[in-house]
Amino acid sequence: MSILFQAKTSENSRSSWTGEIRTLQIDHEPFEVEVSARGSYFHLLIGSHAYGNYICIPNWDVGTELAQLSDFFWNQERLRSTKLKKTDACSVAYALLELSKYINL
Repeated sequence: MSILFQAKTSENSRSSWTGEIRTLQIDHEPFEVEVSARGSYFHLLIGSHAYGNYICIPNWDVGTELAQLSDFFWNQERLRSTKLKKTDACSVAYALLELSKYINL
């Protein structure tokens, strides 16, 4: 399944872009999707553990804690604290927000 989403760097930003989520495994954990936006590609593994939720992006050597998928602000801040660029962190956070409509974590 392919899902399109809109992303932008800030709420007041006039600049926005379209991203695409390609689902690989959304029936059970770990959830696995591919996200592409603004020329970047992310392979996401998303799941839960004893103390919360996590995301791993192996092709970017990134892993961090997550809030609920719908908590855009918190997830974006966590992703921005990694080596992802601001626009890439925004793309992934908006993809997670869109995924919250399809998976329950």
